[in-house]
Amino acid sequence: MTAFQWLKKSPYLLSVLLLLACQPSPPTDEPVTAENSETVDNPLIISDSTVTMTPDHILSIKPSRYQPSLGLQGNIQPIKQSQFVAAQPLYVEQVLVSEGQQVEKDAPLLIVRRLNMTSQTPPKRSDEINTEADGNSAPQTENAAPQTKSAAKDPATEKTSPRPDQTKQATIEDAASEPSAIDSKSTSASQATSDSNPASAKLPRQNDADADAATDTPDDASKHSSYQLITVRASFAGRIAQLNAAAGQQLAARTSLLQIADETKLYFVATVPIQAKPQLSVGQTVNFTTAELTDQFTGQVSKLVEAPHPKKLLVHVNVIDNESSRKKLLPKMQVTGRVNYGQIDVGTIVPRRALHDVNLTELHSPPYKPLRPLAANVWIIGQDQRLTRQPVEVIEFNPTTQQYLIAGISNDSLICLADLPLDSKGKKVIVS
Repeated sequence: MTAFQWLKKSPYLLSVLLLLACQPSPPTDEPVTAENSETVDNPLIISDSTVTMTPDHILSIKPSRYQPSLGLQGNIQPIKQSQFVAAQPLYVEQVLVSEGQQVEKDAPLLIVRRLNMTSQTPPKRSDEINTEADGNSAPQTENAAPQTKSAAKDPATEKTSPRPDQTKQATIEDAASEPSAIDSKSTSASQATSDSNPASAKLPRQNDADADAATDTPDDASKHSSYQLITVRASFAGRIAQLNAAAGQQLAARTSLLQIADETKLYFVATVPIQAKPQLSVGQTVNFTTAELTDQFTGQVSKLVEAPHPKKLLVHVNVIDNESSRKKLLPKMQVTGRVNYGQIDVGTIVPRRALHDVNLTELHSPPYKPLRPLAANVWIIGQDQRLTRQPVEVIEFNPTTQQYLIAGISNDSLICLADLPLDSKGKKVIVS
């Protein structure tokens, strides 16, 4: 019996042979690896002058267009705010406002008494003064020029009350020649820095009627100086952001009384490296968001200030007042925004394993862009087939593709995805 005749009579054996013939070939030792996987199983062979790798370790350039931009971060502040500080010891007679209250310009805020510089005894309240036997220590009205060079004139001997046009305004600069009862320091986005600077909150200056008080005897002057009323008024419309004074308090010099802020005009200040100055200019548009709100807001660069120690650039951004921002943005809110600069540029798309020496955590949450490009390194295979460790900037992360946009690689190169030792620089690549 021939072998064919034997197989013909053995259908079971014939079926087994046919099944074996249909099986695929066993897998090789070089599995195909997904481009974006974290590891490559294919081994590298590194010698003194060469690095042998497979095509799975090599990525061709994938260009992508992008708009260069710079991140800005800061806290919302009122453009106009003023801090009232006692220039000398004071006694708080009345507090006419409460913290958080909106006030108009020139609205009375506090009534205080300037204490006698030679005596720290708290003065009597106005209702007690009115009952004194001699009747000469009655409190002055708010028109009685609270700020004087000498003691106030005795009301009992005053002939006329001062006219409004006789009351002048004294700024802090007058302090050298005329001691002020209240100092007011204002901050504004238009000043040189964001630090507090003396500004325009003012106090009434001595008027003509008060000038007659200089003729009082020393005893008369000391008698009335402890009871001089001073009405502190709002230098602009705003909200009482902070109130430190309470009725009946005796305050030492340089004590803060209250702070007023105009919250209808807002800004924030961002700090960036001084190297970013060529990319920024006054008038650039800034789009920003807050952690508390889902809205996107718009601002405009209003000023660039160099800070010397350490050297950095302060970017002042005024908030555009519109329906979107009005009554939504509040002081102390932290904001994060971006300002575009330059022309459209071309970057390269790479997976995570192409990037070395960089912490990418900042990119893994919205807006998936760093405040400033992140410095990283990438292994590059040049046209001469030799390895170079190329510094690059990481621009953006795409959460959908799990890939990164980088800048700094030319189109005539290849990217090596392997994590090579540093001494691989200059070695020739052999693809097996």
